[in-house]
Amino acid sequence: MTLLEVLAAGLALAACGDDGGETASALDENRQLGELTSREATQVCDDLKEPMKLARADQCDLIGLLNASDIEECAAIWRACLLSANEPLTSTRCFTYDFKGCTVTVAEAKTCLIAMAGTLKALSCGSSLDLLQPPAECAGVRALCPSILENGEGF
Repeated sequence: MTLLEVLAAGLALAACGDDGGETASALDENRQLGELTSREATQVCDDLKEPMKLARADQCDLIGLLNASDIEECAAIWRACLLSANEPLTSTRCFTYDFKGCTVTVAEAKTCLIAMAGTLKALSCGSSLDLLQPPAECAGVRALCPSILENGEGF
């Protein structure tokens, strides 16, 4: 699985939930995702909204990298992406149904998804495509609950 696939799923996961209201209480991050109630699963998504929020330029960097054969072409794609209609580039769906039976803890899932966002934020047209591999922080999530990383619609 490439980082793009993992990031797409992570971005979809992080974009879930409603936009208003406070969360009821702090969630025990040692709990397994599969043990969470629907409300708690939505809270996980809500908690990840800000740390995983990507600037449009970061999203356009990835689009340029994936669709260009050289730096100049990447830069042209990046500019076109920035100038395009202000439509969201990431999914707004949350796949909390994939938490069922998942034995990864809330903390492990959050660490993985935040690391993926950090990798994406560091990309530029000069980056190597080798960076599009899942970060080490996602090894447990990929091994124990791959479904939460495979259903994203992403870019």
